[in-house]
Formats: sequence, structure tokens, C-alpha cells
Amino acid sequence: MEGVSEMGKKGKSPFSFVSLPHFPRMRRIIIFLLTFLFIVSLTPSVLASSTYTVNLMVAYDEEFSSIAWSRYAYSAQDLATIIIWDTEAYFSSSFNIEFKIVAYRSWDSNDAVTNRDLMLDEVVSEVGFTSGMYVNYMRVDVLVAFSDQETIGVYGYSDKSLGVVLVMETYLAGVGQATDNVLQHELSHLYGAPDHYENGLMCVMNAYPYWIDFPYYYYVPTALVTNNWDVDCQSTISFNRGVWGRAQSLGGGGWHFWMEAW
Repeated sequence: MEGVSEMGKKGKSPFSFVSLPHFPRMRRIIIFLLTFLFIVSLTPSVLASSTYTVNLMVAYDEEFSSIAWSRYAYSAQDLATIIIWDTEAYFSSSFNIEFKIVAYRSWDSNDAVTNRDLMLDEVVSEVGFTSGMYVNYMRVDVLVAFSDQETIGVYGYSDKSLGVVLVMETYLAGVGQATDNVLQHELSHLYGAPDHYENGLMCVMNAYPYWIDFPYYYYVPTALVTNNWDVDCQSTISFNRGVWGRAQSLGGGGWHFWMEAW
């Protein structure tokens, strides 16, 4: 039939809607390859513009509930939500990663626990969290647990294999509220960003002491005074941003075992 390619007649052409009546076979092959390469060249920019939505379960203990009201005059749920929104702003603007809270849970933390692993295991067990579980027909990717327990000796802790971050409420003289810094730091670990220890590096992953001057005169981790990521951390998080959550219909989940505390 005139106006239809031979491949089109047999129904085998991947572009059967294209009419190539007079093109030799080699020219058709070249056009196909050029079209394929053009599509492939567009793929990175399409993926880069995608927004990944990560569904969170948020938990808080009785100590966090107490400090939320006494220091900030918020309920524990409201304070946790505000901290997550503040943190999300940095992930969204830098990596198109958004956090969506799909469930809240409270847990009764054991005051005698002095080990960060035991505390993390405790909250996971008590709220019944598993990454990939469903709550109200919504898939849950990551558990964010807030506490004001001072017995484990860290600002925060994360376990990438479980999809869990543990965040201590942090308020420091001369700095103010820095719990969002702790959350940003620990979530960054879930995307593979490592700790740094470098003088003068203004990165939220940097644990190097930062001097707080008059009238306080003491050191805090640099991570508590900046929400920036350095170039290496930006590259790492950008590369791994599809590890958690979904872009359109794509799924996510933890890839490798990773545990970090600072």
C-alpha cells in the first residue's frame, strides 16, 4: 500500500505511525537511532525536575511533649510538625524532596535507657514501625521520632536500614532552637551524606566545634548554626534523592545499611 512502510504493513515497526515510503532501510535505522538518543538525552532533565514525596510517621515521647509546652507553648504534635516543615523547606528548595506526615504516634520512652540503639529500637517496637508499612492506605517510608531524653548523649541518631531518625529537642544559648538542624542532619544521613569534621566548613553535616562568643563563650557543633550543605553533600543527596518516597508512580526504600550518630 502506497504511503505505508513495509514494517508498518507487517505491524512490527515501533514507529508504525510514521510513513516512510521511499526511505532505504539504512536511513530508517539512522532516524530510529537519532530519535532514541534524543529521548535518552532528555531523561536526566526530566528526572531532575521530579518531586519526590516521602511519607513520614512522626512519634514523640512524654519528655518532648513536656518541653514542647513549657518552652514553646505548642502541643507535641504541632511542634513536631513545625520542625518538619522548617526542615522540608531546605530539602524542597535544594533537591525537590518533600515530606508528608501521614501518621502521628506517641511513645513512653524508658528513662533508664542510656544507649542510642536501645532507644531507637524501643520507639520502633512501641509504635510498630516498618518502612513500607501502610497506615490508612498510605505507604510510610520513614519514622521521625522526637524526644527530650538526655540520657543517651547524642543530638540525634539515624539508621538507614530501618528508615528511622531519632531527634533530640535542642535549644542552645546564643543559638536558639536548633532541633530542625538536628533533623536536617539525620535525614541527610538517610540519603548517604557523611559527617564532616572540618574547621570553617559551614555544612549541616559538620561536627567541628563552632565558637559562640559573648556573652556565652562556648563551643557547639557547626551543624547547629547552619542549614547549608557543602558541595559534596549536595551532590550525594541529589544522587540518592530517589532512595526514599515516590516520584509520580515510582517507589522507594532503603538501599544500604547505614547508621550514624553525632
